[in-house]
Amino acid sequence: MKLGILSAFAVLAWVACKSEPADPAFASPKATIDTLFTAYDVKTVPQSEIRRRFTVGERFKLYDHELFKSCFSDWQGEHDEGLGGYVFGKLVAGKDELGIEVDETVARVRPLSAQEDFPPVVLVKQDAGWKIDLRQSVPADVRQRLYEVSRRARRMEQQSR
Repeated sequence: MKLGILSAFAVLAWVACKSEPADPAFASPKATIDTLFTAYDVKTVPQSEIRRRFTVGERFKLYDHELFKSCFSDWQGEHDEGLGGYVFGKLVAGKDELGIEVDETVARVRPLSAQEDFPPVVLVKQDAGWKIDLRQSVPADVRQRLYEVSRRARRMEQQSR
């Protein structure tokens, strides 16, 4: 009898641990987005400053590349850099007005002021927490153009060696 009770508690404890991601940086879609903003050190930057940077064409500097990569569910390599940057740009442009729609395992994020046909950033829930799905978040035509830019950059780098 005691063994059965202990087994039941062990199963419940395992389920409870399994349902919560180990890293609070990915515990919710908002936490993941905040983690992405932290990688660029813009989490506490006001929206007005973000807009100013966009207006003058100022680039955003990535401070923590490993943290950046960890925000994505389907990161496959350096050719995904452009996709990640594209997603960051979509999110940071509406940083203070993001609407998040969540069902059990998928979240869709877009600025509240965006049109309904504005493609959302998609996050998926995994054992490691909520992660951004690059291939669902970046339209196919944009993805193709960014991959081509990445290929050209690699070719130019190899030729310059």
